[in-house]
Amino acid sequence: MKKTALLLGFLGFLGTLQLSAQKSSKNAPAKKTIAPEVIQTNPIIFSIGSDVVREDEFLRQLNKNRKDKTKPTETEIREYLDLYVNFKLKVKEAVSMSLDTNPTFRSELAGYRKQLAAPYLNDKKVTEGLMQEAFERMKMEVNASHILINVSANASPKDTLAAYNKIVDIRRRALKGESFDSLAAKFSEDPSAVKNFGKLGWFTVFQMVYPFENVAYTLNKGETSAPFRTQFGYHIMQVNNKRPARGEVKVQHIMVRTGYGATDETNKNAKERIEAAYQELTAGASFDSIVEKYSQDDGSKGTNGLMNWMASLSGYPDDFKDICFGLKPGQTSKPFATDYGYHIVKYNDFRPLGDYKELQDIIKNKVTRDSRSEGSKTAVIVRVKKENNYKENVTNLNEFTNKLDTSFVSGNWKYTPQVTPKVLFTVGNQTHTTNDFGKYLEANQEPVEKGNPSMLAKNLFTIWANEKCIAYEESILETKYADFKNIMSEYHDGILLFDLTDRKVWGKASTDTVGLENFYSVTKGKYMWKERVNYQLYSCLDAKTKAAAIKMFKAGKPDAEIFKKINKKLKNALIAKDQKAEKTDATAAKLWDKKGVVDITDLDVNRFYYVLGIIPAEPKTLKEARGLVTSDYQEFLMAEWVKELRTKYPLTVNEPALINLTR
Repeated sequence: MKKTALLLGFLGFLGTLQLSAQKSSKNAPAKKTIAPEVIQTNPIIFSIGSDVVREDEFLRQLNKNRKDKTKPTETEIREYLDLYVNFKLKVKEAVSMSLDTNPTFRSELAGYRKQLAAPYLNDKKVTEGLMQEAFERMKMEVNASHILINVSANASPKDTLAAYNKIVDIRRRALKGESFDSLAAKFSEDPSAVKNFGKLGWFTVFQMVYPFENVAYTLNKGETSAPFRTQFGYHIMQVNNKRPARGEVKVQHIMVRTGYGATDETNKNAKERIEAAYQELTAGASFDSIVEKYSQDDGSKGTNGLMNWMASLSGYPDDFKDICFGLKPGQTSKPFATDYGYHIVKYNDFRPLGDYKELQDIIKNKVTRDSRSEGSKTAVIVRVKKENNYKENVTNLNEFTNKLDTSFVSGNWKYTPQVTPKVLFTVGNQTHTTNDFGKYLEANQEPVEKGNPSMLAKNLFTIWANEKCIAYEESILETKYADFKNIMSEYHDGILLFDLTDRKVWGKASTDTVGLENFYSVTKGKYMWKERVNYQLYSCLDAKTKAAAIKMFKAGKPDAEIFKKINKKLKNALIAKDQKAEKTDATAAKLWDKKGVVDITDLDVNRFYYVLGIIPAEPKTLKEARGLVTSDYQEFLMAEWVKELRTKYPLTVNEPALINLTR
């Protein structure tokens, strides 16, 4: 079992792994109790040395494992007290052994913390809004064209303005009536525009970068957008069409292949073949039989022409999909051509877009991996800056970035730390200086073909400052959120306890062969076989071999003579296997009261049995009972360990506070 799964077991029910220790605690040294006193708010329930467990922690763990949310009974409280005390004793022992300072432990805990922190570093409302927006957009498909003028995010203000003015002029010409297709082919810096005239075809949510998608879903059919910017540069877009999402369709398919650019002769022969197939269909032949006779679609012929579910925006040719999605239940298309050949399709099934609840997990996964998730992150950054009095020194930033030269553009810049660094920004109780930023720039610079050094650095400053704000928020999660602090405490204790328990119990039970054997020798009376029937199972080559063997056994021939004679011509014609089984075994039950040769043909026609007798109840060998013995040995080691810990560490229980939990 993987460690993570076992660790979650610790965190899911801290006491479950100490059940055996609960039994042993009855024999543990008597615990000290606190004298009656006035019960205070969140009083100590118990202490182990200087470590205390207060009411809120104790009840949180107790109630986590109770289905009934009524007041716990005194019996429940005392049972869980034993379990939780045992847990805390083991954690204390792990800390006393400095396991919490082990680099491997610290690295593992940091990894879990990173995972647990993630939900706190995203704005849930923004994420939910993005998910709802994405679902609404999934209901619509858009067909659009665009024109692109490239401009880098790191471009100088001059270059940025030049690109913007160029796209504005192209839009002006489009609004005056010039063909968008012609303008795209002539001016667009998207390499594909020369051939496709800027046409992007049909798309839906998550298929374009988020800013582009936003514009596409805002425009109406026939409208041309204002200039807008993405990571690629400035665009204008024209929406050619919109339609409701078409879901998925499943069809049966007959295809006569031609291939792209086929000759006239090939096309003629293919057309004649598909028309012959269609005539047989209209005459009453089954679609399956026509697939078998005519179809050349290797992908579907083996399934009687049945294709996989076809999504509206899948990679099939648009003309093929349009025919398929246009069919009605039970309808078969007339023959039609695509670049790949001639086709006939028959409607098989359809499934529409699911509802939000069905698609929620898929949408959430896509949103968190998509650039739109930056919206949620940005909302958190804005909140963090506001809550923690973020202050930026623009003068110092401008002074620093204006000194950068072209070596930064080429990615070869070296930073010389300043003797007296200047403050660039503060957040909370943290101050970040020019020296901090200089080190970041040197480590993260990348060569670019063209760019303004100051703009490049300022763009990186924004990224760096935002990262530092998120890091600051992450560093104070325990102080802001009690639930995060609690789960981190549980992971801390759980990992420690896992490692120490593996060392003291699980691993020891697996490797301490002498201890296991000694434990078995003392407790073997616990691992007993009931009465068992002892019999020989004979497997024969065939019925003739079986008959010959049975005859010799009934005649009292010795085993060695029988095997020698029967296996003389063919090795292993007769095989024997010694068996012992309790009466609960189906075969054993049929042989229980039998003696000697027994032929039960309903079990296997080429087998027979020779019953030797009933074996009295006896202990299982260690090999036979190893799984049970190992499990019990682990419980024994756990119990002994708990006894040792209860002797080693002083336990004090606040009885008044404990009893008050039931009131």
